[in-house]
Amino acid sequence: MNLQSFLEHLNREKNIPSFPAVCFAGKTYPLLFFSHIISFLHRSCVSIHRLDVVDSDIGLVKAQLSTAGFGGQSLYWLNNFHALTAKKQQEWLVYLQSYSGPHKILFFCDDAHSGAYRSNDQMKIITIPDAITLQEYPLIRFLVQGSSLQKSSFASGIAQHTQSLSLDSACLFAHYEVVVGNNGNDFFAYWIAHIIEPSSSLFLLTQHLFSKKTKLFFAQWVYNAENYTPPFWATFWADQVWRAYIYCDLMKQKKYDEAKRAQYKLPYSFINRDWSNYSLRELQKAHHFLSDMDFSLKNGGSEIGLELFYSNFFENKYKQ
Repeated sequence: MNLQSFLEHLNREKNIPSFPAVCFAGKTYPLLFFSHIISFLHRSCVSIHRLDVVDSDIGLVKAQLSTAGFGGQSLYWLNNFHALTAKKQQEWLVYLQSYSGPHKILFFCDDAHSGAYRSNDQMKIITIPDAITLQEYPLIRFLVQGSSLQKSSFASGIAQHTQSLSLDSACLFAHYEVVVGNNGNDFFAYWIAHIIEPSSSLFLLTQHLFSKKTKLFFAQWVYNAENYTPPFWATFWADQVWRAYIYCDLMKQKKYDEAKRAQYKLPYSFINRDWSNYSLRELQKAHHFLSDMDFSLKNGGSEIGLELFYSNFFENKYKQ
């Protein structure tokens, strides 16, 4: 079971799937996201009990989980499981992968510790991604709003600024959507640039640059330009162009495995198709310009060089 199918089941059935244990595994713990899942279950009249496993004796907790009370089956959230030491997480995982009831257990585990385990009939492992796409945003919306409409002008507005959101940010934007509704012009004009994750916003900006979509790039640039100093932008673009050069060089040599390892931080559109539109010479000249500009800015030079770089890049002057 993946995250999408879990959320669809939760939205549809107002309860979790019928497995003895569900392990959510990821690199970082999305606190707001899981808080909304627990709140959604409470609103759906599903009682969920928190068990803090950090300060509790593991033997006593196991005894509680293996004993059926007068109320029958209970649903437990193992609070702060991810904060346990690696040794204790492993001890718990050995126990939970063969747990057969009588209760249901939910917990979040660092994927570095859960990687050695696979889903079975007792414990289902659901991978928690670092980010979701805007197409997946409706999957989260119901946790906040109680509904999951497939389209909204608000979601379309977010898509103009980023291609992805962390789970916590998706929950946060679902709250903003309730307040703003369809009258979001001021929100998108003045606030979203301060709320969106910088890495997501920069990712979209880079995509538009390498795709040479001038209008989309400058529409996004308006929201990002003042967030960083000119020396940052010179270094940032030099790094992106250098990564693009390495990737293109390896792809042109048909060293696909090496190219895959070198694609880190490059936008998907460049990796999949845009790279083929570039020559190594064009990228080399662009990088040389950025290196000179970086040196100039750090020695009191004019900021106009950044605008000149964009102009040259979009007008294909580095191809000449």
